[in-house]
Amino acid sequence: MSNQTRDFLKGRFKNGDRPDANDFADLIDSSLNKSTDGLDLDSDGTLMLSRGLRLGDSAVANIPGGLRFNGGQVQVNNGAGWSNIGGGGGGGFAAVGGAGAIAYSTGRVGINTGAAEPGARLEVVLGANTGPAEQVRFGNAMVGSGGAAFSSFAVFGHQALGANVTAVNASFALRQSNTGVVHLNAATGQVLSLRQGGNSVRLGITVNGNVVIGSESELAGSGTAVFQVAGGAFKNDGNGAWAFTSDARVKEDVRDLDAGLAELRRVRPVRYRYNGLAGTRAGLEGVGILGQEIEQVLPETVEKLAADSNADGMDGLRVFNPSALTYVLINAVKQLADKVETLERALDDARAQAAR
Repeated sequence: MSNQTRDFLKGRFKNGDRPDANDFADLIDSSLNKSTDGLDLDSDGTLMLSRGLRLGDSAVANIPGGLRFNGGQVQVNNGAGWSNIGGGGGGGFAAVGGAGAIAYSTGRVGINTGAAEPGARLEVVLGANTGPAEQVRFGNAMVGSGGAAFSSFAVFGHQALGANVTAVNASFALRQSNTGVVHLNAATGQVLSLRQGGNSVRLGITVNGNVVIGSESELAGSGTAVFQVAGGAFKNDGNGAWAFTSDARVKEDVRDLDAGLAELRRVRPVRYRYNGLAGTRAGLEGVGILGQEIEQVLPETVEKLAADSNADGMDGLRVFNPSALTYVLINAVKQLADKVETLERALDDARAQAAR
């Protein structure tokens, strides 16, 4: 008793012949049985299998809706030809290069997880970031590990800046270590800014590495200042001055400051209104001095900047630092005190002579 072809069975069960028991057994064994062979039809007539399905190859060019196993790939036929499932043929997962690249377990999908079950809803195992082969992309977004010495870090950036390990490590946007250390970054020659509402810059680091509060561009007249404020600044520690190192052990070529009352009397305080040139706020009123005037009195309080420091190309733009005036004022007060003491002694002598 064995499976037989249809032609064989037709020869046994033709008119005038008397099939024997073996012929009937062959007929039964050559038929599929729902219970014995684990197959059935649902209410819509769809075939249901309780066991695996093994596909063979087909040489027929077009079998609309057909499936076959060809060249190590499961293929589907759309009526115009065969294509790999998962390779544009409208299918699902397919092994890439014959390797078990995609895993599914209890609602979790793993890519490149090997024999291990994926631990997250979607888990992609990546090595050190050497370029696209070790990255995940979502549109223009690139996600992966860091490269080389930063392989234990998580990295996010633009896919166009992730061609190789050097580009990844130099041009990433956000990088975090497994201990929580966070790096924010902009590529060399680019601006890094913190924004609010999409377009309002609250803090920027310029292409020169200077920090600007309220802007991402160097302020006109800022010179080489590494910290700049576009607008007002406020401290709430009760001390309006900034502290700096003043230990005698770090200073040399120390000499007395001679400027005092005479220089202070030459300083002309003025009221003014900015005209908008060189990045100033047009119409803003203030009280202060004129750089060219105080430069003649206390040149150490004025710095002259090159024309490329401001949009209007003013060469020698004067920038004033008033900190030296504090010490000139101290000298002026001391000189006035000496004059007062001299006058008091002269007055005492005059009173003594008048009393004789």
